[in-house]
Amino acid sequence: MKPSEIIVADAQERNLQPEIILGAVNRMLQSKNAVMLQKNDSVLLLEKIEPGIVALHLFSEDSPMTLVKSIKFFIENVRQSGIQTVYGLADNEQIVQLLTSLGVPVQESDRPNYNWMAMV
Repeated sequence: MKPSEIIVADAQERNLQPEIILGAVNRMLQSKNAVMLQKNDSVLLLEKIEPGIVALHLFSEDSPMTLVKSIKFFIENVRQSGIQTVYGLADNEQIVQLLTSLGVPVQESDRPNYNWMAMV
């Protein structure tokens, strides 16, 4: 799947408006305030908050087993990038549990717009 197809399908599954999500993603990418990684049918958007600090946005149409492989790929790339802290707003607690099981030390966020953070 193309990244836009993954984002649209993910948004529809979460009862969000795909055109609004795609517009926001496009604006972030065009402003060079974000980068996007794709592995399988998962897309990870990394939005810069400050130098070395990003917010993560995951969009996925992967099966559970493939999602684990995709997230391992994303973790490896983020760790090699010089990013020190990541933030997320997980509406699915299983994602946080998956990150923890993969060795990412997830903790409660110290920023009000996110519900978890991790030092990578």
